[in-house]
Amino acid sequence: MQRTRIVLLPLFLALCGSGALAQGEAPSKIGVFDPEAVWKTTEVGKKMNQDLSDARDRLQTGIDKKQQEIEALVEKLRQQQASLSDDKAQQMQKDIQNKRVELNRMNEDATNDMKQQLNEVQGRFQQMLSETLDAFGKEKHFSLILNKAGVDFKTDQIEVNQELITKFNEVNKATSRSTGKSSSGKPTASKTPEKKTPDKTPKETPKDTPHP
Repeated sequence: MQRTRIVLLPLFLALCGSGALAQGEAPSKIGVFDPEAVWKTTEVGKKMNQDLSDARDRLQTGIDKKQQEIEALVEKLRQQQASLSDDKAQQMQKDIQNKRVELNRMNEDATNDMKQQLNEVQGRFQQMLSETLDAFGKEKHFSLILNKAGVDFKTDQIEVNQELITKFNEVNKATSRSTGKSSSGKPTASKTPEKKTPDKTPKETPKDTPHP
């Protein structure tokens, strides 16, 4: 029993701070936040999500148009093949193949474009969240703020999501498109071979959300 006390005492002091045991001093203040809630609920997070969705939709429109062109050519060839000369039929088949190659390239470019935009948006949001956590923690006199993903148990009393979201909205204004420049002036963010869609990952929470 004596051995257990010796092992636990340093851990207890590390968590609470040796000064917290002194008479009249406040205990360490700890908070826990959910980065996904910040991403989905803040004005900036919602705008970034919407801008990424709009960008994806624009790319998808071009892909759909190219797909329709291919389908129209295929149908035209099917209807006229019996009356076409061999040279004309071969030329139409070549045109169809070329457009399929263009479609594949469009899908690759669209996917790469969306990944690049997503990485840029994630990086900006991560920086904004890190700066907000720093300001929020100092303002509210927190000793430690933890990411929910690394916490096995917590009580509702130490959750700071709503306060952090409010602070985030105060510090960061969603005044510009996330695919252009942020308010701080920083730059921004498929099934068969014949019809693919750009990766729909923009709805995800930014990866590697910073810890305080």
